[in-house]
Amino acid sequence: MDDYFVNRIVQWQPFFITVSTVAGTLVGLLFISLSINRDIVAPTANPAQLRLARRSFADFIFIVLISLYFLIPLQDGHYLALELWVIGALKARLLFKQIRQASRGAEKPTWGDLVREYVFPILSVAGLVMAGIELHGEHMMGVYNYVVPVLATLLASGCSNAWQLLILEKK
Repeated sequence: MDDYFVNRIVQWQPFFITVSTVAGTLVGLLFISLSINRDIVAPTANPAQLRLARRSFADFIFIVLISLYFLIPLQDGHYLALELWVIGALKARLLFKQIRQASRGAEKPTWGDLVREYVFPILSVAGLVMAGIELHGEHMMGVYNYVVPVLATLLASGCSNAWQLLILEKK
């Protein structure tokens, strides 16, 4: 285990504590909102609303998990890489399931919807893979170049989806 790498990860821990706290708070608020408006997640719900609710919830949970992995003490790059690859695989599986379900629907999404719904999640999966490659070699630039943008993308996507859910619910 490279002490330099572990010490550098320790320096990032306040950032990951903050990010996990923010995402945990947002997932809690989303959970409360969905509990109050149960018709959004009912089996008879609008498929677009249900997709947005699931995606928002998953994005916030992925942020919490990624952040928590970086808080595990004395963890080297090999384990961090493996954990990021597992999260990437789970995100990809969820994304392909959502794409398959959306393709069966009668609604045709706009280009903006396609970008928000599929391009950013695909980029976040690619970012997790690249971060894993960098961190496996214990290169700290993987955190700067990939993990931070992935977390920002997931946070922005989760907030955007939650906002769209709020707007759709009012219609």
